[in-house]
Amino acid sequence: MSDQSLRDQAREAVLKAIIKSAPTVGNSPAGVRDLAEAYALLERDLIPNAGVVQSRT
Repeated sequence: MSDQSLRDQAREAVLKAIIKSAPTVGNSPAGVRDLAEAYALLERDLIPNAGVVQSRT
């Protein structure tokens, strides 16, 4: 199997996991942010937590 084929399979698996978990997240801000971050990482190869301000309280 080629590397591209493995990447495509991994991408599809992550997308399916995001879609499957979306209804259970509901309106949780942290859950929605986690799903959005996972999708962004998948689509744009972003650094995890890039630009996310962490609360220091």
